[in-house]
Amino acid sequence: MSDATGIPSSTLGNYEKDENVDMSLGNLLTLADFYQVSTDYLLCRTELREHTNKSVSDLHLNDDAVQILTDEKYNPRLLSELLSHENFHKFMTDMEIYIDGFNDKGIQIANAFLDVMRYKLNELGADSTDAFAKIFDTSHIETEQYYLNILLEDLKPIVSDLRNTHMKDSNTASDIDYQSMVKNIIDDFTSPTQIATEDTPEASNDAYINGLLLLFCKNLEMKITQLSVEEKQTLKEIFSRSKPAKEHRKLRRRNPKL
Repeated sequence: MSDATGIPSSTLGNYEKDENVDMSLGNLLTLADFYQVSTDYLLCRTELREHTNKSVSDLHLNDDAVQILTDEKYNPRLLSELLSHENFHKFMTDMEIYIDGFNDKGIQIANAFLDVMRYKLNELGADSTDAFAKIFDTSHIETEQYYLNILLEDLKPIVSDLRNTHMKDSNTASDIDYQSMVKNIIDDFTSPTQIATEDTPEASNDAYINGLLLLFCKNLEMKITQLSVEEKQTLKEIFSRSKPAKEHRKLRRRNPKL
């Protein structure tokens, strides 16, 4: 690549390792020509690699759709991956068939066939307990439910693939062991040092504040033992002025048994 572009290998190596490295205008244009892409694409200012000269009118979208895409109310990367998924074409085709009613007559004919066969069974003396009669009664196709099932099956592999692709993203929810986290919180609440020894409003309020302190530490992924006595006291004074603590005191006054 160095021979093809005339850019030293060491310089190309720096470009690959460091996203913030300065790139000269000449090298930027050279690399854009080499990869046959725009300079905006190399600078990550656009996701368009090939269709750089397309206008909005070429997309055949209405004003509302263009406004939504312009406002970026939806994740543009995720939307692009959704549209480019190999199963998306099937999903759109099945949706068009349903919305435009292309197959409604076929479903109506199938249901009519079942009705005729059920009528013939009645003529032969079959009642509602007859096995074949039950089959015909339960085999009617509900158009809406039929297509909703088809569309759902179309979407399942798309959503599954996108989720699996983004599982390792930094902005994706981490794999937290919530069972262990909740267990640790409960253990802290039920530890002997946290249980009020006196059944008084003051003891109850103090225990409640201690609970808020524990939750505070858990959310910050730190141990309460890391706090000094002064830090604990300061946080307790802050928590005591919080709305949950005030509500707890009011509730305790109304019902001292809580």
